[in-house]
Parts: sequence; C-alpha cells; structure tokens
Amino acid sequence: MYRIAIVRKNQPADRRTSADEAELHTVVRDLLRTEGRTITADDEITLARMGSDACRMADTDGFAALELGDVSLTVRPKIGTSDR
Repeated sequence: MYRIAIVRKNQPADRRTSADEAELHTVVRDLLRTEGRTITADDEITLARMGSDACRMADTDGFAALELGDVSLTVRPKIGTSDR
C-alpha cells in the first residue's frame, strides 16, 4: 500500500492511498483528466510505466515523485504494511 500526496500551487496537499500500481495509475490518469488533459492509448502505456516505476522507487528508496505540469505527486510506502 502507498501514501500519495498531490500538491498544487497555493493549495493544501490532497492526501490519498493506493493499494498497488494499478490504483496509482488510476490516480495519475484521473489527475491529468481533471487538469483538462486528454489521455491517448499511448499515454496510458506511459502512465502505467510511470506508476510502476514510482511504486518500485518508493519500495526501494522510500520515496518517489512525479511532476505532471503544475501538479506534483509524491509516493511513499504506507507505514505498517507487512509486505513493504
């Protein structure tokens, strides 16, 4: 499980959790859509890879960050989970 913080300029962080890479992919895709971006099939592949890489980095290094235009997203493993 992962802790996610979505940070927009001049706004408090939007904190969420994600059970796995698939949920993180959904969070990133939905975030981009709320920012008015159209997601293509090629974008979906890239977003899935970004989510996978972010989860792997969070598992290994304890932290991952993504910058999506004016929005930043941080990913950390959730404290207290048995498999992370």
